[in-house]
Amino acid sequence: MLQIASGKFFRPGVPLHESEHRFTVYSNAWLVGENPITLPLGEITPSTDVRAVSSAMITVTDRLEAQRPDGTDEFMFATRGTDLVDDVAYVLTFVLNRTVGRDHDQVHRLVSGDGASRRRSANDLFPGLFEPQQAVQPEEWRSVRDFMQDLIGLSRDDFVRVIRAIRRVVDATRRALDDPTGAYTDMVAALESISSSSLAPAASWDRYDGSKRKIIDAALVDTDEATADRVRAAVLEAERTGLKRRFVSSTLARLSPEYYRSEAIGTVRPPRAPDMERMLSVAYDVRSRRSHVLEDLGEGVWVFTDGAETAYEPNFERVLTLAGLWRLTRHVVRRYVSDAETVPAEPWDYRQALPGIVEMQLAPQYWIWQPGGLTEENATQRLDGFAEALIGWFAGDHTDGFPMGDVCREIQGLVPGLAAGEAKTALIATHALWHSCVDPKEHPADAAAFLEAFGPVLNQPSPSSFTFWLLGKQATPPWNADELAAMAQARTEARRRKDHAPLPPAIDALIQLETADRLEADGRHAEAVAFAANAVSEVPGNEMLIEWERRLVAGDHDPDFDVNAFLLGGRDKHADA
Repeated sequence: MLQIASGKFFRPGVPLHESEHRFTVYSNAWLVGENPITLPLGEITPSTDVRAVSSAMITVTDRLEAQRPDGTDEFMFATRGTDLVDDVAYVLTFVLNRTVGRDHDQVHRLVSGDGASRRRSANDLFPGLFEPQQAVQPEEWRSVRDFMQDLIGLSRDDFVRVIRAIRRVVDATRRALDDPTGAYTDMVAALESISSSSLAPAASWDRYDGSKRKIIDAALVDTDEATADRVRAAVLEAERTGLKRRFVSSTLARLSPEYYRSEAIGTVRPPRAPDMERMLSVAYDVRSRRSHVLEDLGEGVWVFTDGAETAYEPNFERVLTLAGLWRLTRHVVRRYVSDAETVPAEPWDYRQALPGIVEMQLAPQYWIWQPGGLTEENATQRLDGFAEALIGWFAGDHTDGFPMGDVCREIQGLVPGLAAGEAKTALIATHALWHSCVDPKEHPADAAAFLEAFGPVLNQPSPSSFTFWLLGKQATPPWNADELAAMAQARTEARRRKDHAPLPPAIDALIQLETADRLEADGRHAEAVAFAANAVSEVPGNEMLIEWERRLVAGDHDPDFDVNAFLLGGRDKHADA
């Protein structure tokens, strides 16, 4: 919300809705200087005197365009404001190394320690971040303003990467007491999210992992030197673009000299430059072990270290602590922001990025009948939606009408130019299925001619043709067992791919069940059992399918599976109509 509310993406001359939001935040910070303290998107005003946990009022201005890109009036006047003020609080926490948040209980628990010993408190993990009564000097506010301005000026992609990293790492500090390894993992993930392959220089062969180098060199013993060099170069390039190498090299590349100089003053056991590459590698391994095998590191010597940034750990020798990762992440993210290109303001439809927006698919009866936008790419989606709406209407789940006449005319213009395939068959099936629901006397002449010319394709085995035979003709498709088995097997394989043609689950199940039924009738029991299992897996937990499969496996085949009851759930209120 920081970028959007700043006006970066608004069109020139478009009127705006401006809303002022005020929220109380709680902090261990003592605000020194003139009040209120101005920020790029609002201001912050202290509400209480100096205390262990003080309160302040953050005022932010929420801005949204009053007109949509199509010229109509915008119906959204403002967001709740919570996301905007939370982003401000995240940035304040990140830049100032002082905790700022709307949750009083959380801030109080972290700052006061709830009676825990000094060496088992949040402040022990992150010096300054949770220490009570931390003064914030005027020059620190200048750094906040500069950082926020730079952050807002980034490209949208860069901004999203940075704000996500800030949220992730700040949230990690707040739950580190309860889950230190999880917090450690999230901090590494935040750093990894802004890593870049372009900052990972190619390694030399002599610096490549020794154990791996020996294996590869042994395999290249009998290879000529030119080939061996190409293999080694390929291995090094693969290593350079690997996730771990990218993380380590990119982080190292963003460490400025000040990280080891002015920024290290007053820290306890800060990282030494020659050790940093190895410690980053260890940090990545900790993240991997936590993510892949749910392994936690022992807390004894590396978690509660009285704020030290490095510690001895028996498995890895020296590691970055949570405090070390916190300072490292703050440094690297700030370098990322300062080095990234500032992009001039330009119009962009930001609406899908607003908080509280949830994308949901409309029930098909509300969109399948609307003409326009029908293409070869979305042809199967239209049949899927039409079949689902028709089943729902037969079952009495809805009474909404969905006149498909205009869509059918659109299909008549589109189909002649399409190559044979599932998309073309799906459009023909949609057209034929609709006209099967309409009195033949009401069929337009051009529709009847279209069906006469293209309808025969529905006699060929395909999922779309099966849908037409099932819902339009209420009859068994005129295909033999081998044709059905080939179609059903192809459908099963297609279902495992992302780009398969969609169909209602019940129809997918009936494709498999009809195949099993036909195979069992032909005496091919083992094949029938396999397809029956496919049917059950398409509608998991359906008792009718499970019972039918059980009887089939036991040799008690039921050739009269009640398709209507399965499709309609016994609620065929409109079946006669």
